[in-house]
This record gives sequence, structure tokens and C-alpha cells, in this order.
Amino acid sequence: MKKGGVTLIELLIAIALLATMLIVITNVYVTGFKTFREELATSQLESNAQTILDEITNTAKNAQSAEAAYDIYTSGPNSIILKVPALDSNKNILYSNNTMLFDRVIYYYEDSKIHKLTLAEPTSIRYIENGINKTIDDKILELNFTYDPDAVSATLVTINISSHQEVGKINRTISLTSKARLRNHL
Repeated sequence: MKKGGVTLIELLIAIALLATMLIVITNVYVTGFKTFREELATSQLESNAQTILDEITNTAKNAQSAEAAYDIYTSGPNSIILKVPALDSNKNILYSNNTMLFDRVIYYYEDSKIHKLTLAEPTSIRYIENGINKTIDDKILELNFTYDPDAVSATLVTINISSHQEVGKINRTISLTSKARLRNHL
């Protein structure tokens, strides 16, 4: 008569198979989680850079011109001075004695940071930001402006942003480019 039960060898084989399955499942989970984390970080990096690029592009598109210099600032490969129409609270263009009033919005790159400085007319809605040097992002590798035909008479500005982030042992670098035609160029 045979007794029903599990022998020691059968038990060891079952434990070995279970351990192998757990190792495979754990490796799949860990790899998937790592990939998810890396892709999420890359997505956030691209999203942040795209938001900054969109802001600069939209401001440039609404500018009358890019100025070569204003106050102590100059336009160059890492900075731009945009002369934008001053607006009232209803977003109507402001005039003084039939002369259009302008604000200056300056974007520049310094010490791995993108800065935005607004120099506005006292009656403009941008005046609440007047003189405030705001850091837009501090993880940018590069911010470049290319002026067509040049910084003094530009009608088209190309903006390039490069950003970098280390995720785990992987370094992610992205580069985004946008072109802005100065719509209000006179």
C-alpha cells in the first residue's frame, strides 16, 4: 500500500520552482518600475522645457521688435530684449498722445538659469512684475537665440533650449527649438 504525501525531493523541487518564478517576477517588476521612473522623468523634463520655450516664443510673437540694448541689458546669443506693446487691464494697447507705449521683457541665461525681467510702463498690466528678476528654471543646460537677419533688425528669432537630468544611472538630455516671427514688427 502506497502512502500519499510529498517526498523531500518533491518539496525541494517545488521550492526551487517557486523561488525561480519569484526571481523572474521580481526582475520584471523592478525593470518595469525603473523604466517607468526614467520615462516619467524624461517626460517631465521635456514638459518643463516646452513650457519655457512656449512662453518665450509667445512673448516674441507679440513683440514689436527685439532690441539690441535697453538699460544695462543687451540682446545676444544667450539673451533677448523684447519690446512688447504695453497693455491695460482689458488687454488693449496703451497710448500716450497717440504714441504707442511699450514694455520690455528680457529673457537671459546665466549660471544654468533662465531669467525673466520685465520693465513695464506704470499703467501697464505688466507693471506688477516691473523690475522683478524671476528665475524661470534652474536646470537648463543652454538657452540660445538666433536672430534673422540680426539682433538689431530681427523679424525672426530662433530659440533653442537644452536641458539635462540624471535619472538613476542614466543621463537624459533634450533639446527643443522654436521659431517666432515678430508679428508686430513695424
